Amino acid sequence: MEVFSSKVINEDFCIGCGVCAYVNPNKYTISFDDYGMLKARAGSASAVVDDSQYEKLINKVCPFSPEALDEDEIAMSLYEGMNKDKYIGYYQSLYIGYVKSGEFREAGSSGGVGKWLLYSLLSTEVVNKVIQVAYSDKKDLAYEYRIFNGPEDVLLGSKSAYYPVTLEEALSYIKNNKGSYAVTAVPCFSKAIRNLAKHDNIIAERVKVVVGIVCGHLKSKGFAESFAWQQGVAPKNLSNIDFRGKIPGKKANDKGVIVTDRQGKKTSAKSSKELFGGNWGHNLFKYKACDYCDDVLAETADCAIGDAWLPEVMEDHRGNNIVVVRSELLRNVIESGISSGDLELKEISTDQVVKSQLGGIRHRKEGLAWRLAQDESVGQWYPKKRVSPSEKINPDRARIYEARVELREASHIHFLEAKERSDYSYFVKKLSPLIKKVEYRPLWRRAASYIKQKALKVSGK
Repeated sequence: MEVFSSKVINEDFCIGCGVCAYVNPNKYTISFDDYGMLKARAGSASAVVDDSQYEKLINKVCPFSPEALDEDEIAMSLYEGMNKDKYIGYYQSLYIGYVKSGEFREAGSSGGVGKWLLYSLLSTEVVNKVIQVAYSDKKDLAYEYRIFNGPEDVLLGSKSAYYPVTLEEALSYIKNNKGSYAVTAVPCFSKAIRNLAKHDNIIAERVKVVVGIVCGHLKSKGFAESFAWQQGVAPKNLSNIDFRGKIPGKKANDKGVIVTDRQGKKTSAKSSKELFGGNWGHNLFKYKACDYCDDVLAETADCAIGDAWLPEVMEDHRGNNIVVVRSELLRNVIESGISSGDLELKEISTDQVVKSQLGGIRHRKEGLAWRLAQDESVGQWYPKKRVSPSEKINPDRARIYEARVELREASHIHFLEAKERSDYSYFVKKLSPLIKKVEYRPLWRRAASYIKQKALKVSGK
């Protein structure tokens, strides 16, 4: 049975990772749909003689296939015996901090630990190639996976790129070029790589390290185009975008958005908080598949690196990272960096890691349970998950989760209509009522919040 085609593609659960096109390029391609999301497309017929064998393999490696190993099963085969947390997964060490040496922190989204780690892996020859997302020089494409050989080249990689990418070409490059590789990956991409490695000896042998990226969700091209349009750069004139410029005097989570048009002109950094659609909790331009993912902290990767959204470090606009270390190899690399003075990291608790990503975790645990229950009530198919369907949640939370689904779907439709009309205000007009639904707070909750703030002020906290 072609589970991948009949369920994952047809029910719109494809995330565009590209493993299907890598396994069977004669049948599948990855391309943008009308809404600016990279998705798999199946050809009418395959030129491969034994096509059924490829379909069976794809069913086992697609991250949203019910036949694929889930995150717990994959992680257990890699990290069994380590500490385990129900939200973080397996771990050896947990850190918060930043890079003290070089330009890594300045060039990174937050503390620069990801770039430093890739640089270190190359400079110590643990790997000889790094595959990470970076700016693209292709027309109509802001970002893509690129291959870097030299340690200094790592700084050319992007900061957080809220933009569709695919592993299709990267996997083919690994297959056709000997070497030892480190690959950066969001949770679903890491899951795809790990499952593929169990069936593909070349991938298993050559991918030495998977550096996981803590993930809120993936965005369509519309997210970048929307930000650009608000800064005077029309979608068709967008060349590139930096989502994570650092603004002195602002908090760490004030992400500076800098747009470059096709004439090479750059806008000044504008906080994403000041831009329509900048609130991550509104779900604008989100892939449907992301609402069916239960992994925030890249549980199948050798480490997970993300933003430290914690009050004690939020005032530093330069940013800090949380780092979840799983493999012994990476633990040694990071401990060496601490000893040498390159890294300013301190160990933290599981509670602190969870707190730093609480919004995303709640949406993918409690929120996912609610979404699955809604699907079950109407007989709608959904991928195998580690979360059980449940409607036992606060009614206010249920209202928020429902509005987020509506916003996810409406944002794609109405942004396309806005582009066809050349009228951004149309998009704002259509989505504003749904955003109010998400942000609505009952009177009793507002009163409780007011009382709490007054109490804290009186106590001096």
